[in-house]
Amino acid sequence: MKCFVCGIGTMRVQSAIVEANVRGESFRVQVEAEVCDHCGETVLTDAQADAYSIASADAYRRAHGLLTTDEFKAARKRLGLSQRAFACRLGVGVNSVKRWEAGAIQDESSDRLIRLCTDVEAARTNLRELESALPIESRLGPVPVTVQAETRSDWAGFSPLTGSGPASGRSPDCSYAA
Repeated sequence: MKCFVCGIGTMRVQSAIVEANVRGESFRVQVEAEVCDHCGETVLTDAQADAYSIASADAYRRAHGLLTTDEFKAARKRLGLSQRAFACRLGVGVNSVKRWEAGAIQDESSDRLIRLCTDVEAARTNLRELESALPIESRLGPVPVTVQAETRSDWAGFSPLTGSGPASGRSPDCSYAA
């Protein structure tokens, strides 16, 4: 295909460095693109644009210490969970998991939650930090709590084991089965 800018060169698929602007920050990412062999004009097909979006988001994630798309997918797959089961494990909607796997950038609190729910070392570090922050008497174990039964209708279907039910906003079908 002839270059639509110079009209002389031919557009060829090759690896190219492309500027990306994510949340006000500039990054240079390497992606497959159509590049004119005469003037260097670079354009992306729809498929290349999807890869560019993920590469751009991942550059931002790396710069901010967030899990990349591949790291997020690997964490879910390491646990052997479907997207729905993973969403239940995290306590988020399945659409959030789908968006994150498609390249949407998670916020820092979601990233921390994902790490705590998928990375044993991150969970251990969090536990050590929590224990050191608590007064010694709080580290002795759970405090006994007396719960008075309620008859309110919003507790109907609530499961204390899964935290699911109408009042929790979590789906009662959340289980960790893949």
